[in-house]
Amino acid sequence: MTNPLQIERKLTDKKMSKMSIYNGVAYFAATPDRPFDTADTINSQAKQIFARVEERLAMVGSTKADLLFVTIILSDKSYLTQFNELWEAWFEGVTPPSRACLFAELTNPDMKIEFIMHARAGDAA
Repeated sequence: MTNPLQIERKLTDKKMSKMSIYNGVAYFAATPDRPFDTADTINSQAKQIFARVEERLAMVGSTKADLLFVTIILSDKSYLTQFNELWEAWFEGVTPPSRACLFAELTNPDMKIEFIMHARAGDAA
């Protein structure tokens, strides 16, 4: 991106852009792999999201060390303890970003978790 004040959009279709970049910051959401499977656990869905986040960060030349803020949305409070263990393991050796964790009904009853991310966009943006 040559002009940091121009909005760049990636992975765009009629419904949305899956990532927007403005002024050196990438904004995106991450969900588990579709189709969502009722047999998926919070463990498997979190690992799917972690992989998706790393892919999206790589698109803009960044890593999880460049995450600024993450909003974590869990569909059930009972997932929090297990999710926190997965989160801490994912950030082992890297300082984790600021975060907020919410409990809400998600758009698909089989989806247990969703992230909303803000990250520093690297040189590939």
